[in-house]
Amino acid sequence: MNPDKRKFCYDFKAVILLTIPILITLYKLSGQELIAEKDFEIFPGYLKILLLTAGTIVGILFFLMKYAKFNDMTAKITSRMEFPEVFTIIENLSKKLKMEVPEVGFLESSIPNAFVYKRNKKPVLVLTIPLIEILDNKELETVLAHELTHIKNCDLEIRKFGLLIRFAFFLNPLVHLIEPFISRSREYLADETAAWITGAPGKLASALLKVEDYTSSYHNTKFSTSTPPDVFFFECYQCSYYIFSRCPSTESRIKRLMSLNSRTSQ
Repeated sequence: MNPDKRKFCYDFKAVILLTIPILITLYKLSGQELIAEKDFEIFPGYLKILLLTAGTIVGILFFLMKYAKFNDMTAKITSRMEFPEVFTIIENLSKKLKMEVPEVGFLESSIPNAFVYKRNKKPVLVLTIPLIEILDNKELETVLAHELTHIKNCDLEIRKFGLLIRFAFFLNPLVHLIEPFISRSREYLADETAAWITGAPGKLASALLKVEDYTSSYHNTKFSTSTPPDVFFFECYQCSYYIFSRCPSTESRIKRLMSLNSRTSQ
């Protein structure tokens, strides 16, 4: 499946899942049955009101999403002169993904990682120096492709919208399962797209292993203790209970990538 079709499938799934808790909550508040036994109307009057109300709520949340800010990440925005090779990779990948080249920043940290976030409503791709040092060029390319895919797929907006729904309907237990599930699925989509664009799923898997091995000796780090909810880290903290974690396990990501690798090598 090509990246566009894969993205459509993941986007459609996200929209459906995020709409479910809204409809269920409104349905419970209305105290009505979804299907009227008397007249078997497909869309009874009260159901139309529910759908209209749900649409209004979604519209309000989309409006609030523009102004909501969950992170306080700051990174030093750099120029091509400092890291020309990295900028060349980012520019080439941006052309392949048919997107604008984002701002690039570097964060002072002893931990190898990469992530994207919004700064003044513009996406910023941030790297740490150790990441560049421990990965070879192809591994770095796959990591950058993964992060650029998050920007291309509007994953920052999707996650922020999911967080707002989770906040607005916090009494509905479904949202506490659906929102993390969607975040994990966006990570898988970014992995698959990066593997497709670079043609090197095995290199992305090896990059994951290197980063995890390097960070396993660190415990009280910025990345493992206080991960902002609307930032997509390449390697991030995983909740003890998987169903509540926004980040899939490294093992599951590598397993899926190696499956892609075996198919592409045939």
